[in-house]
Amino acid sequence: MVTDRIANVVRAAALLHANGQTTQRVIEATTRLARAYGYEAAVLPQWDLILLRFRALGADEHTPWRDEAVHVRPTGVDMNKVAKTTHLIDRLSDLPLPLSEEEVLRSEQELRAIAALKPSSNMRFILMAGLGASALGLIFGVTSHLTLALIFFAAALGAIVRRALAGENLFVQPLVAATVAGLVGGASQHLFADAQLQFVDITPCMILVPGAHILNASLDLARGRLSLGLARLTYCMMILLAICAGLLVGLTMTNGSLTDGMLSDQVPLWLDIVSAGVAVAAFGAFFSLPWRVLIAPILVGMICHASRWLILENGGGVVLGAFVACLIAGIITAILARYLKLPFAALAFSAVVSMMPGIFVFKLASGLIDVYLAGSSATLPMLTNVVSNGTATFLIVMAMTFGLIVPKMLIDGWLGARERNASLQAHRL
Repeated sequence: MVTDRIANVVRAAALLHANGQTTQRVIEATTRLARAYGYEAAVLPQWDLILLRFRALGADEHTPWRDEAVHVRPTGVDMNKVAKTTHLIDRLSDLPLPLSEEEVLRSEQELRAIAALKPSSNMRFILMAGLGASALGLIFGVTSHLTLALIFFAAALGAIVRRALAGENLFVQPLVAATVAGLVGGASQHLFADAQLQFVDITPCMILVPGAHILNASLDLARGRLSLGLARLTYCMMILLAICAGLLVGLTMTNGSLTDGMLSDQVPLWLDIVSAGVAVAAFGAFFSLPWRVLIAPILVGMICHASRWLILENGGGVVLGAFVACLIAGIITAILARYLKLPFAALAFSAVVSMMPGIFVFKLASGLIDVYLAGSSATLPMLTNVVSNGTATFLIVMAMTFGLIVPKMLIDGWLGARERNASLQAHRL
């Protein structure tokens, strides 16, 4: 039964790490589960595997550790699996110790059932992809019914392709989905006359941006886990490169462009708030969040977008608006993630997805290609646009990152200290 107990801890750690939980919470939850099973544990998550060391509680310092390793990559985001695994760990940690063999066997069956859970249904995934991209279009000021319909079509078609390619190379899905968006958007520019048609290229690609992974990478770097943080960041950069490459390939094949009319007027407050709620619901589908707990992140997203809208309306600028909205999101979701047992990065990113500088990233990629093709004939305005879009991307990403992770780290430290004190007092009693 010793093997079963250790295997359960390893299985739980792999479930959390593979499905978007922050590294700190993976370590804390795995350590608590090991203690419930009667072991002291050391957990070291890496990119390709998790290293774990076990020793019986109360053993002297000369007792050798038992080393285990599980090969798993943190490339997925499944909030349902994370929530169920965390709830199970909490329940086991609250039971009288030591746990009975019957309880160990039951928890093993529950962990296997959680691992076998399926993601959101294909219908929900495809429908919410179209609605989420259209909602982002509304937030960016798209008012044309034709453009919104084409956005829905491009995003839904890309979602179909993504599900069809599930299990393939990590970067094939975003590459092909972005190519579909480029093809649909580029073709629509020639078939119809609408100044906002270029959003048909942009918003379906926006829903492909790996924001949750970017936040997890930032948290790892901020906590000094440089190897894992840099690996996560490299993974994000590769996805962004695949999205940009696919979009530019699709546009090149249809002779489309991203050069003019990319930004639209600000929408009314009520429409911005409603659209934000739809966008959050869409990412709930992407991250397999159950319907019953979806209302909480939707409300957070609406509050954040309302604050951003007010700042933009009063001339605050996109960087300040993104920072304040993400600061609010960081405070609320840091607490909410603990209460709902959900991964912070996925929850926070769902609330602020439309603030990601996807437009500037894609314009930057397009501008770099234009400069390369122009060669020595490249003009000063072309270079200025590249620098401007690159600077905007950097500043917005920094504002969002600091706005989200600083409250997260402060609140985790405060709540973690309270939980440790409460646990210590309980053991004394």
